[in-house]
Amino acid sequence: MLPDFYRHPVAPFSAEILAEAGAHAAAESPRESCGLVRAGCYVPCKNRSDTPEVEFVIGQEEMAEAVLAGDLEGIIHSHPGGPWRPSQHDATAQIATGVPWAILVPGETGAELACHWGTQRPPVFDEAGHHVPRRFKHQIADCYSLMEDYFSQECGLSLPKVAREWGWWKKGQTLYLDHLQESGFEVISRDPSEYASIARPRDAFLMQLQSPATPNHAGVYLGNGICLDHMFRELSRTSAIQPRFNEITHWLRHKNL
Repeated sequence: MLPDFYRHPVAPFSAEILAEAGAHAAAESPRESCGLVRAGCYVPCKNRSDTPEVEFVIGQEEMAEAVLAGDLEGIIHSHPGGPWRPSQHDATAQIATGVPWAILVPGETGAELACHWGTQRPPVFDEAGHHVPRRFKHQIADCYSLMEDYFSQECGLSLPKVAREWGWWKKGQTLYLDHLQESGFEVISRDPSEYASIARPRDAFLMQLQSPATPNHAGVYLGNGICLDHMFRELSRTSAIQPRFNEITHWLRHKNL
């Protein structure tokens, strides 16, 4: 599994479908293109937004037809000039549709795959038990999504899907703490010396990184002094927990783990 798994073709976004959608994106630029993947085919749609340079809207009739036919497999749209990641609106809409999404960044004749999400997730560990690193991509391969995958794959526990804009922690939002507590995690300690005596594998932790007042980084304690997390602009990794102790603001444990 490649670290940038989200930039490689995967069902329902085959290389052929991405090539067709890329040609459509290039032809529509600087407007955002949009289209549906239906029954293994790319179906271009008209962008019905009043501001197509910055957003897209697919007609209700086109969406309804695909949903009623039962053959809607994915949605593709473009970000002319970037960014190469989903906006909060994109993430919210993907959750609402319940099908995978992909973003293309167009050039003169085609487009590059910026990312896809809502598709099959990569394994957290390989068959030998070693972590499979992933490259950072906000909302798709970041600290929260790694924690989502860990608890899903290792514990059968589903964390909430959280649509988030970059810099949410600068606005006083407490997304990680709020959603972890909603899903059954409880704060068991905020004192590093106290936690050292009660630590258990599968505990979660929060950190404040270049954030004035809000925890904005999350990870999992694996046991034996090792933690799992994903830092901005780095590959995800396992590492020693001890150097992190004084930076951790919250230790949490799920009531059923």
